[in-house]
Amino acid sequence: MPVKRFRRPGPLPLRAWWERLRALLIPGWERLRALLIPGWERLRALLIPGLERLRALPVTRWWRSFPVLGRAGLAVVLVLGCTALLLDDGSPDQAAAQTAASAAPADPSAAPDDPAKPGTAATRSQLLSPPGTLFGIATPSAPNAEEAANMAQITGVRTTVQEYFLKWHQDFDQAAFDESYRLGGVPLLTWEPWSGGDKAVDQPEFALAKIAAGSQDDYVKRFAQAVKKSGRPVVLRFAHEMNEPWYTWSEDRNGNRKGDYVAAWRHVHDVFRQQGVTNVIWFWCPDLQSPGKPPLSRYYPGDDYVDWIGTEAYSSDGETTAEQLLGPTYRELTALSDKPLFIGEAGVRPSPVKAPLIKDFFSWLSAHPRVIGFVWFQFSDTDGSRYDWRFTTSPEAQRAFRDGLGSLPLVPGPMR
Repeated sequence: MPVKRFRRPGPLPLRAWWERLRALLIPGWERLRALLIPGWERLRALLIPGLERLRALPVTRWWRSFPVLGRAGLAVVLVLGCTALLLDDGSPDQAAAQTAASAAPADPSAAPDDPAKPGTAATRSQLLSPPGTLFGIATPSAPNAEEAANMAQITGVRTTVQEYFLKWHQDFDQAAFDESYRLGGVPLLTWEPWSGGDKAVDQPEFALAKIAAGSQDDYVKRFAQAVKKSGRPVVLRFAHEMNEPWYTWSEDRNGNRKGDYVAAWRHVHDVFRQQGVTNVIWFWCPDLQSPGKPPLSRYYPGDDYVDWIGTEAYSSDGETTAEQLLGPTYRELTALSDKPLFIGEAGVRPSPVKAPLIKDFFSWLSAHPRVIGFVWFQFSDTDGSRYDWRFTTSPEAQRAFRDGLGSLPLVPGPMR
């Protein structure tokens, strides 16, 4: 997906402030509804059957002859008594839990540093078979504490993945790596073999055949040593969306030929292996398939060179369900390899079906346990993206996203 990922937004316009205010108010109203509506339904379930039985008894003649004020008073007593039973089940453990919840800090940015919260160990074994669904949100300045706290406030949970981007004129960013873990997320580094700039312009120094022949080895070795020194796992999404024509590592661009992509991937992977790097999760991530594209097997380096497989999940004009969007690519990927599957970027463009499609995306995730996680691309057109992919563009879309997260068995955060 051709987007400019590193443009920082200017001062927030009035509309953005209004969106931020709505993002703060709507979750509170949703929590209030979640508390009141189930309680009312339980109260009705208690009262209605009893009233129906009472009407069937001869005592109803006495009830009808009772003064109106007396009947009203008795009804109030019954309602208050049932409400008390609903709010307090007599369990001291529940009361203690409610007290602890009310005493919890309101600032979600404190969550990753809470020593009482064990979280999940960030190890290769955990990342290859995580105890639930990994969840990330890519924001314009990630990893960024303010953006992470804002997203946690809106969604109600902290992310366990922090995705950001580096090009091949940039060295490994130890500060961004450390900040990712401080915020409670495993770093997912999208590593792009070019120097950026205009996507329409080829960059012959980064031709795939030259990379495979070792022309960039000094840089790759330096990067590998920095990754090794960091000591903790990093997910490396190298040369993503290779089955599209817009990046210089496409086999249809930059003087590249069929087979060059696999050769370049394997060479870079081998350099890391020769440098003794063992803390990388290699993430191979093509774009969604569509009719007329070459099979994904053309670009697959092989199971010995890949730890995660995956794809992107951006809607186009026609989809109304997640199966229409993801189904064909998912089936091709799972036929290609048994590796864990991760969605590297997801987003829904503005349309009348945005909220329903977000809702269905989470239903699709629940029905496909091979998918171990995803990252939502929280960029708008003012951030340099082609469309406004954010889930916060309407109350309905935001509610669908928050409810969808609540339906998933998320990996317990923070990642440590």
